[in-house]
Amino acid sequence: MLIPHVILSGYRYGHAIGLCLCLLMVLLPSVKAVAETSQVSSNNEEVASLLAKMATRSHQVNYQGTFTYQHKDNPALQGFRIFHWVEDGIQYERLQHLNGPEREISRSGRALDCKSLGDQLLQGKILNMGARLAQLTELYRFEIRGIERVAGRNATVLLAIPLDNYRYSYFLSIDNETGLVLKSWLVDESARPLERYQFVELELNPDLTQIKQLPKPRLHRDADIAVPECNPSDVKEPSGWHLNWAPPGFVFVGQKQVRDHIDMLMYTDGLTSFSIFIEPSSQASPEGVAQRGATLAAMDQLEIGSERYRVTVVGEIPVVTAQKIAQNISRR
Repeated sequence: MLIPHVILSGYRYGHAIGLCLCLLMVLLPSVKAVAETSQVSSNNEEVASLLAKMATRSHQVNYQGTFTYQHKDNPALQGFRIFHWVEDGIQYERLQHLNGPEREISRSGRALDCKSLGDQLLQGKILNMGARLAQLTELYRFEIRGIERVAGRNATVLLAIPLDNYRYSYFLSIDNETGLVLKSWLVDESARPLERYQFVELELNPDLTQIKQLPKPRLHRDADIAVPECNPSDVKEPSGWHLNWAPPGFVFVGQKQVRDHIDMLMYTDGLTSFSIFIEPSSQASPEGVAQRGATLAAMDQLEIGSERYRVTVVGEIPVVTAQKIAQNISRR
């Protein structure tokens, strides 16, 4: 998965409804220039190898680096420093904001051998599941666009174009050695740029003693341990709720309660994800869409008998997708 994005997403979902941190914005002529000057390959084996490297090897690497982040609603570049290391089979991450007040998000607790359903979808390893799940190649058209240098390292450029209108396109520059995503561009269904992040510096195998001794700023947050189940052997359904419609390929990967009486349901297709927040409401809930960069929150209301709920869908998906999901929730 996209490592900086994973941490940002954990922070976003921890704040539940309405907060959106995301990734990128870049000029469309630059996208076209990459497409026109690169050699294009769609070798399925090479694509599968890249996706598997993203899902596995990138988690095993000890590194520290600096990356920039930008989205369409704010042209200003934001800077982040990230630390990732593995100790006794457990992954640890620290994310520091380099602009504005000193802030840090940290996360720990995921075992290195923990493979979520999203990881398995990314790797194409779903044969042990009881259900017939869509392969990523049935959801996206993948093209390898050659090699480029990012943060002084060689990376393979992978383009992922959705085969429907329910998700966005990605340009990913994947480090050839480690599988880390060194650069990510996200564009919408009309090829309009939404977000980007890009490493400008990356150091492998840094001194872990120094990293762990770095003081934590006053504004510090420990992100929740990831919700998705480790190494699932079956495809499950959420408890108490039923999603009557989801885009092809999206599967349920986890559920938990955030704050008081707010259920959070998580779904992914292996490359893109969204979450549904369901909260009891004593009065009519506002309806509408709030968007920042590629991430949006679509709000709707649900009435079941005398009970009323506020439903919010948060994810990097088009508006029409989020609204249709929000309108198709029912009690189990």
